Amino acid sequence: MVIFGGLLDYVIVVFLVLVFAEYTKMRSKLDKQFAWIAGGAVWFLLAHLFDSTLTFMGQLGEIQVYGLWLFEFLGFLFVLIGVLLAGIKLINK
Repeated sequence: MVIFGGLLDYVIVVFLVLVFAEYTKMRSKLDKQFAWIAGGAVWFLLAHLFDSTLTFMGQLGEIQVYGLWLFEFLGFLFVLIGVLLAGIKLINK
């Protein structure tokens, strides 16, 4: 298993979940919920990009560090909301 490190692992796992959901035709039933999950993956990707710029360019200030935590938190929140909504919809069916 290849481990890229940090947030990139989360991005890859969430995108793989979306691919497998499309493959099993589950995404067509839960389109709105998987949109939330895909949004969370984009936030994680954005947090990873900010993390890599901080690594390559040194510490640029506290604003980007707080932005990194904000993007990670938003990504987690979007994925959590999407998974909870998908679970509720599957249970109610």
